[in-house]
Amino acid sequence: MSDSNSSRNGPRDREGLRTRAAAFFKEKVDRNVATYQQMETDRLLSDTKIAKLRALRLAKEEAEREEARIAAANAPAPVKKKRPVVINTN
Repeated sequence: MSDSNSSRNGPRDREGLRTRAAAFFKEKVDRNVATYQQMETDRLLSDTKIAKLRALRLAKEEAEREEARIAAANAPAPVKKKRPVVINTN
């Protein structure tokens, strides 16, 4: 009796199982796509932030080099000290 019942509902049940399995795997793929898109967005934001910080650092270093160059150009000339005269008493 169960054989006749399963043969009657078998193809329909299998199709339902296939449909549910396909839906499950589609959801899984959709989640993966969403995850990878979020990772790509995060990476782009991080790259943008790093580029901005690098540009600021390079600008600061250039300004410091320019200040050092100006300070060196405006510094007074070094005064040479006279060597003391040593008298040999021998």
